[in-house]
Amino acid sequence: MHRLLAVVIFMVAAAPASAVQLKAQGEDGKIRGWFAQFEGSMALISAAEDKSLLAGRFGYGLNGGYRWSSVGLFLHMEHNMWLSTAGDGTADVVSGAVNIGVGGEYIFAKGFVRTSLAVGPSILVFDAALDEKGEVGFFLDARTIGLRWAIHEHMVLGLDPLTFAIVMPVTSGIPILEVQYRTSMYLEGAF
Repeated sequence: MHRLLAVVIFMVAAAPASAVQLKAQGEDGKIRGWFAQFEGSMALISAAEDKSLLAGRFGYGLNGGYRWSSVGLFLHMEHNMWLSTAGDGTADVVSGAVNIGVGGEYIFAKGFVRTSLAVGPSILVFDAALDEKGEVGFFLDARTIGLRWAIHEHMVLGLDPLTFAIVMPVTSGIPILEVQYRTSMYLEGAF
């Protein structure tokens, strides 16, 4: 964990000033205005003791919101899919859950670094052994340090190297709980 933090700090310190400045970014480095993001994420490492070290969790999502002086509010929607392995060694993709939530973010270091937190309901979108699709629980998505590069005056490429998510679409009976350590990339349009 300390090595990852050292790598992220090095990347932030060594990053060259972007040759492209966002139209939504003022002279003070603060970013204001509407934005929309399309992202993909993958959780490679599992925290579950009874599962393989490889998690096999992945998904895609959309975020959209508004920023005031680098502080923003956004709506978060994602489809979180799971790779399920059968006893015979075959693997199937399970639809998993759809997560919808409200989030807040803070952008600093002249628009290069982002931190965010989103919470909301998690909806089961497949029939599990003990639960029917449509069950509603909760999710949390925490992103401590994400890196952003302006690639056009209205476009940003973002990388969240290590994020933490709790996806719990079923809270009653035998709960379905997924603790995920994800890596996410996104493309953002800033208006």
